[in-house]
Amino acid sequence: MLLCPVSSLYGQINDANSLNEHKRDNYSFIVGGHYYGNSSNKTGIPANTIVANLGVFNDSEIDFQMVVGDVFLDIKNDYKRYTETFFSRLQKPLFIAVGNHDVSDKFFEDNIGPTCFSFNYGGDVHIVLNTEKDDGSIIDEQLTVLRKGCSSEANNIFIYSHRPIWFEENPEMKDIFKNNSRSKFGVNYQSEVEPILKLIPKNRNVYWFSGSLGGSAPASFFYHSEDNIHFIQTAIRGLKRDAVLKVSSIKGKIKFSTISLTDEELDELESFNLEFWRSAHPKEDFNPRLIKMYVLNAVFHRFFWYGFMSAMVIVLAFLYWKRRKRNYKKLNG
Repeated sequence: MLLCPVSSLYGQINDANSLNEHKRDNYSFIVGGHYYGNSSNKTGIPANTIVANLGVFNDSEIDFQMVVGDVFLDIKNDYKRYTETFFSRLQKPLFIAVGNHDVSDKFFEDNIGPTCFSFNYGGDVHIVLNTEKDDGSIIDEQLTVLRKGCSSEANNIFIYSHRPIWFEENPEMKDIFKNNSRSKFGVNYQSEVEPILKLIPKNRNVYWFSGSLGGSAPASFFYHSEDNIHFIQTAIRGLKRDAVLKVSSIKGKIKFSTISLTDEELDELESFNLEFWRSAHPKEDFNPRLIKMYVLNAVFHRFFWYGFMSAMVIVLAFLYWKRRKRNYKKLNG
């Protein structure tokens, strides 16, 4: 396993050594994202659709679970309760490609594990990237990890990141993911990342999974392919549409199975394509009874008071300056 510089590992999270390393022709794993659900979830534990479906993640057919970011709503507040109610109940290794809600200084690295690494399993290579670094651009150690993984002789190459940096410079996907996490100043996907992927022989497939669909997403999945490169997104929102993806590698061939977390009937992954995302979809009904809860959650969150105190300091500084200016005019007028 190739790692970027890290401090310590936590149990079975982001620790490829927790995988059984014997060679396997067939294996399966779960890919999901945005496990905290939506911003109204201040419980400190994952969304109810995740907690209620531990059997999906602990299924005997599953070798491991990959989460493409935003596991937590607020990692510093939620880490302890997640450990007690979710991590400790998982029977299979868990890997996380961190999202913007999962990073706070070095908290993730210090308490959970690395944010950039790769590992080989079942003849395939899996590459986990941290797109919260460097405004989403893949540079330095991360570019080295990516380049080495893509130059291997693996049957399939799986890449995981929270931000779908592959869509930002693609005019065909413009405005597909509204209000999702993206760079402020542009990424180096077309200039440095895509050329690496283009060097991979066409008879070997690349699957890039991301987990930032945006709050108004009509589904839990997105799928688009260009030659041998397949772009996939998956994320839940604490809604009826919540779902995760089962990926099966069978003698080097990849099969996808969409799994509803609310017993809904789902189409195949490939049906959630650009045409689907460009078409109109009805929104789930809003429950006005939740307004009071949203307001209380916002007011009692520490970020609200950080903003409030910052605003007060600015206002007081402005009033002080204005008073000084008025007194100066009186003295020199």
